[in-house]
Amino acid sequence: MTDTHVDPWAGLAGQERAVALMVRAAARPVHAYLLVGAKGADLLMAARCFAIALIAPESDARTVGLVLKGAHPDVVEFEPESTVISVAQAREEIVPEAFASPIEPSSARKVLVVLEAERLQLEAENALLKTFEEPPASTVILLVTSAPDDLLDTTRSRCQRIDLAPLDEAAITAALAADGHDPDAAALAARLSGGQLGRARALIGDQRALRDAFVDAAVRVDGTGAIAARLAEELGVAVRDAIAAVKAHNEEELAAFEAAAAEAGYLPREVMRQRRRMTTRHSRHERMARREAIVEGVTALESVYRDALAGPDAPRRNLDRVPLRVEARAGDRALDACRHARQALERNPNEGLLLERLVLHLPPGIATRPR
Repeated sequence: MTDTHVDPWAGLAGQERAVALMVRAAARPVHAYLLVGAKGADLLMAARCFAIALIAPESDARTVGLVLKGAHPDVVEFEPESTVISVAQAREEIVPEAFASPIEPSSARKVLVVLEAERLQLEAENALLKTFEEPPASTVILLVTSAPDDLLDTTRSRCQRIDLAPLDEAAITAALAADGHDPDAAALAARLSGGQLGRARALIGDQRALRDAFVDAAVRVDGTGAIAARLAEELGVAVRDAIAAVKAHNEEELAAFEAAAAEAGYLPREVMRQRRRMTTRHSRHERMARREAIVEGVTALESVYRDALAGPDAPRRNLDRVPLRVEARAGDRALDACRHARQALERNPNEGLLLERLVLHLPPGIATRPR
């Protein structure tokens, strides 16, 4: 059975300019690119679509499916080990992979995708400079970042830059409606998404229950330790449920790779090497996903208090909820508590205690109908 052509760019609605640049670049690629945009699923999708164009210009269904699942052996993704990409990770994983040959017989190139490149330690970035400048002819490196100014000038100068544009609410709402979602749910997700279609899709899908749990906590808090402890426990369950979706996705990726390896007849040592690489990446991804789920929850709380402080005539973020009535000082203290929780996440705290401390610092509020 012959693979059919698939359009990998279909998931990047509203990014016509960036797509045109990537299509043109893929025809005559240079050694390294800097892909810039707001952190989230849109940036990862763009990197994977670009990788497809680089290794499979005909976009056959098998290759597209494997790359979009993170399971193609010639598109190798790297994420921070914890909160940084260490010099050991750079030297022991990224550099050797850059000099390894493509595995698929049909692949003329190998693509290395370094996610959250702004988290490269200085020593790690310096260790990669020569590889960025002179990788093997068959290797293309994509540095994916939401904070390009955090990278060294010498790194940025070795890369061609491509920027993703934030989308307006109308474009995101239309894309979600095209996916088959309810118009009201689509409008809410678009309002909360910060211009990111991928984040909107998460908010209307896997992260919907997570967002609801944190928003509800702002209404239910009453200033007592007993309720704070109960709410913190419920928020912890919501975070764990969100991570369960990530784990299921990772299992799907691994299954897709193993099926592809069996079909293509990869050598056993290559199967073992790629499987080890994927499971290591999945473990890191799950650790990072826990932190990101809490950040998403904290962001939901912030939106509640910003709606409360903005006044009845301001556009609301939470279109499905009535605004809280809280004193201005109490609302400011709640936003401070959210900011402190974000900062604490960088220190790998006990998540249960972090959530309990956060809830303890939220003021009781009353939900009132806007005028």
